[in-house]
Amino acid sequence: MRLDLVEGESSKIRCNPGQIQQLFLNLLSNAMDAMPGGGTIQVSMFNEGSDKVKIRIVDEGCGMSQDRLNRLGEPFYSTKEKGIGLGLMVSYKIIEYHQGYVHFSSDPQKGTTVEVVFPIEKVRSVS
Repeated sequence: MRLDLVEGESSKIRCNPGQIQQLFLNLLSNAMDAMPGGGTIQVSMFNEGSDKVKIRIVDEGCGMSQDRLNRLGEPFYSTKEKGIGLGLMVSYKIIEYHQGYVHFSSDPQKGTTVEVVFPIEKVRSVS
């Protein structure tokens, strides 16, 4: 398994560090679980306009059908054989709490892309 961090621009978000850690652990764990035979996970960060930052996670896993994508985040819905379906539900709540949003795209047998967008912390200038 390989994790590639693609250098992006540096931005700050106002956040609860423990919640953000849980969010990305959930997303990366899901990406790793989707690649039981190994593969690459690419993580990158981009400024999205002047007021948002986008973090993209791309895996080479088994991917999902549109029907499965539509159900992501539902309580107790899991694509995993032994999953309980709470990880993504909690992740959605963390993103919402931080005034962000998430977008999943996927193709069966080609992998999944997750894009999480957060507002950038505004720094007030002192005049």
